[in-house]
Amino acid sequence: MQLLTFLNPALISLLALSDTTLAAKKVPKDAILLSQVKTLTLRNNAKTSHRRVSAIPQLTCKGPGCSHYKIDVLRCTNQGASYGDEDIEWSCTASMPEEFKLGSTEVICEGYSSPDDPYVLKGSCGVEYRLVYTDKGEEKYGGGYKWPGSGSSDGEGSTWFSYVFIVMFLGVLGWILYSAWQGLPAQQRRVPRRPGRFWGGGWGGGPGGGDPWDPPPPYPGRKPYGSDQEGWRPGFWSGTAAGAAAGYMAGRSGNNRQQEPLLNNSRGSSWFGGNNNGGGSFTAPSRSGSSSSSSARHESTGFGSTSRR
Repeated sequence: MQLLTFLNPALISLLALSDTTLAAKKVPKDAILLSQVKTLTLRNNAKTSHRRVSAIPQLTCKGPGCSHYKIDVLRCTNQGASYGDEDIEWSCTASMPEEFKLGSTEVICEGYSSPDDPYVLKGSCGVEYRLVYTDKGEEKYGGGYKWPGSGSSDGEGSTWFSYVFIVMFLGVLGWILYSAWQGLPAQQRRVPRRPGRFWGGGWGGGPGGGDPWDPPPPYPGRKPYGSDQEGWRPGFWSGTAAGAAAGYMAGRSGNNRQQEPLLNNSRGSSWFGGNNNGGGSFTAPSRSGSSSSSSARHESTGFGSTSRR
């Protein structure tokens, strides 16, 4: 009996150890806990590994700056867990032109057996990052004037408002021109008639009928029509509209000088850009997905959490 009493705890310990060993052996080699991952390095135009679902790009850009620049390499660092041991928070850093900065960054990994599995497939993590404008980028790419409250802080321009304002400006301009035309005297608005076929010495040099383009002489005691009418003068609303439109167009022209590079003639000074070889040529700026005209660069950092697919 004493021997059995001694052996029972030993057997229980051995069984528990064997169960732990078997459980450890069941974890596949290509599965890993995110809490064990210290850093992630993601590259543009590269795909993640996949097992249950399709692969995704290692870097996915969201936000207004993506049409002008995309990050080449992004490095994310484990910042510890939030709610659970495997709910990892990340800080991601990349070098980029000074017109851009990182917003939020979300690390997306493939759960090994399901989206709820704490283990993830090695190499399956990608980052969805948001690229927004700095103040310099807003001046260069932001799209001109913004009505207060119509834009967002991450650089999304109020392009729709610009279009509406342009339509309103053209409408006001057309109304001003039409009012000015209507305010002119009738004699100035009248289109002259072409001389008739039998006017002024038509057959053999008879006496001329006078210049058909001259207005008729005024009647005695009466002023010519329209001489006592006052011409159109700009009023308060037309002056206000013209001033607002001029200010708006001046603001847009300043932004357009920064936003749209001029076409450069290679040589020569002819109207069509002719050069010494006799042919006209020009060079237009080329833009790639991961390049920018700015030479000054800086490091920007974004923060985010983890999701599983």
